[in-house]
Amino acid sequence: MKKLYLSMFAGLLMLSAQSQAADDLLSRADAQMKKVLGPEVVVTEAVSMAGGQLVELILNDGNTIHMTPDLGFFVYNKSVYQVTDDGFLNVSDMRMTGERAKAMAAIPDSKSVLFLAKGEEKARINVFTDIDCGYCQKLHQEVPQLNSMGITVRYLAYPRAGVTDPESGKLTDSYRKIDYVWCQDDRAAAMTAMKNSQRAMSQAYGAFRSAQGEEQKKAAMQQYSRLKEVMDEKIAEGEQCESPVADQFELGRSLGVTGTPSMITQDGALIPGYLPAEELAKRLNVL
Repeated sequence: MKKLYLSMFAGLLMLSAQSQAADDLLSRADAQMKKVLGPEVVVTEAVSMAGGQLVELILNDGNTIHMTPDLGFFVYNKSVYQVTDDGFLNVSDMRMTGERAKAMAAIPDSKSVLFLAKGEEKARINVFTDIDCGYCQKLHQEVPQLNSMGITVRYLAYPRAGVTDPESGKLTDSYRKIDYVWCQDDRAAAMTAMKNSQRAMSQAYGAFRSAQGEEQKKAAMQQYSRLKEVMDEKIAEGEQCESPVADQFELGRSLGVTGTPSMITQDGALIPGYLPAEELAKRLNVL
């Protein structure tokens, strides 16, 4: 009987220790996630798994995150992050930084669309761009301002819809528009013309969507149709060439580009999305 009591007591101690360890793990995991995601985040469950090689966290918003046993690193959206006192570092992106820098250095200016800095070049930014993208058009309007601040803008191609349509197998409109630019003798002028034309088309279509009466709708659609016809004719009559557009699209995807505009600095840092000219200049340490 004495042995039975001792065995039961030992079992209770073990359960108590396990419960305490689980509570401690939950508390520490919650503190780490608050550093990363903010005070409103709550870790509702923390479970050691895979033989103690991983910790699975369930957050109050339903998301699941996996961490290392020391709770110093976590995996999210296919990237590895390190928890720091200031938040987190994208360790995967740090590894990719060097790869992106090498890739940018390997592309000659002759395969880009170049808008050179005025006077001394203080910085250079590589921009994966698309003709249809509204924020790409907005950024392009600020290229003269960037150039005046000593920043060279080097465009690379990233047709957002891809190269070919997966259903028809035909080249996408996104590809055809930007391929037209790369095949012209004056690529810079062609880039500006295509982005301006696409912007005008978007404005005409927006006017059609917001028009109140049938006459307004008809006028807006006629304007849109005229602009589209002019663009289609321009593309059809443009010079043909073996452009690097498809290769640059695949390169962008391999470097972490998922949309446009996406900018890569000369040292390989990825800046996703649009930034106003002055803010971009600050990121490049020009201002």
